[in-house]
Amino acid sequence: MKRFIVEKLLSWSNDPRRKPLILRGARQVGKTWAVKEFAKQQFQGRIHLVDFEKHPDLHKIFAPNLDTKRILSELELFFNRTITPGEDLLFFDEIQSCPRAIMALRYFFEDLPDLSVIAAGSLLEFALRDISFPVGRVQFLNLYPMTFVEFLIATGKDMLAQKLVSGPLHLSENIHQMFLEQLR
Repeated sequence: MKRFIVEKLLSWSNDPRRKPLILRGARQVGKTWAVKEFAKQQFQGRIHLVDFEKHPDLHKIFAPNLDTKRILSELELFFNRTITPGEDLLFFDEIQSCPRAIMALRYFFEDLPDLSVIAAGSLLEFALRDISFPVGRVQFLNLYPMTFVEFLIATGKDMLAQKLVSGPLHLSENIHQMFLEQLR
């Protein structure tokens, strides 16, 4: 499946001034899938997924303080593998359920700038209003539901997608009908 957000994630990753990224979007729009797909392409699958909803015990790692080296060390023990800045992706999923992890993003930017960090969550605006937020130390990217062009590509209608993207559409009634059928 092709999602255009993956290209934006690749661009973020290649930026020498990259900051931790917060990927925002409604529930079930594909945030986790997009980050995993991106990690396959950019990090050869070297992703360390910290899912705060599946593993609420991971919240405790952020409780004592926000020392990134300590946090990273404890995450390595949890995963039983090394997290290598410059080679690996650290992915905080459902970060809205762990406000201290959101606060820690600032320190990942300051202390471990070579570590690629992505956080994803929904309803983040509610989580952000009650905490000290790392303004200027993170980047944001929004993910929306699949576009019609993405849908066409995902369903094997690549030529229809190309036609739609290529610009002014002067379509016969038959081709117009084909587009309408895909909307149903």
